[in-house]
Amino acid sequence: MEIHDNIEIIDLALYLKDSDTLVLSDFQIGYEEYLNKKGILMPRFQFNEIIKRLNKIFRKVKPRTIVVNGDLKHEFGTISEQEWRNVLKLIDYLSEKCDELILVKGNHDINLGPIARKRKIEIKEYYQAGNAAILHGHKIIPGLKSKILIIGHEHPAITFRDVRVEKYKCFLKGRWKNKILIVQPSFNLVNEGSDVSREKKLSPFLKGSLKNFNVYAIQDKAYDFGKLKNLM
Repeated sequence: MEIHDNIEIIDLALYLKDSDTLVLSDFQIGYEEYLNKKGILMPRFQFNEIIKRLNKIFRKVKPRTIVVNGDLKHEFGTISEQEWRNVLKLIDYLSEKCDELILVKGNHDINLGPIARKRKIEIKEYYQAGNAAILHGHKIIPGLKSKILIIGHEHPAITFRDVRVEKYKCFLKGRWKNKILIVQPSFNLVNEGSDVSREKKLSPFLKGSLKNFNVYAIQDKAYDFGKLKNLM
């Protein structure tokens, strides 16, 4: 499904056709170990599930460039054992699927540098792909002239209440100032994310009303549910 001209939703990823670029966001590798340290029993299943889900995406598209749009790892102040092991594995996996792998810095990536240097990859504040700027979304980067902004950070999801309550990861598309703003869901498979119709927003790009943003929920495919105001 196209969310904008030549920008296609493929599961939890965005594919920018004009620049042959695949954008992924918010893996937060190491989240299970973080929970384990807090005494929460959480099996460490996420990495294998991530690879399975990515395999399905790469059966549909073979991009020249892959951008990880921030929060590749979870821990703020350290690099956990799970992060060292699985982030390197994920970098190696993604590098085999493209000609160029780009890492955009997220707010959780304070200590990503030592891991990235192991694979000689530079971490960028943002990445320009054609007329789209890809940035994590935890802060506003001044001076961007791109007509389209693609951010992560928010982990958007939407909840439907009928016979039972179901929450789904979702994409959002709306406007920020005079630009098209696309918000993509997290690739963290431990939880669905934050309900954009009810919960406080994190990104400075989303401080205004989101009622006119379009919602694209992800299940077996992308579903266009129209304006958020009609779902609230």
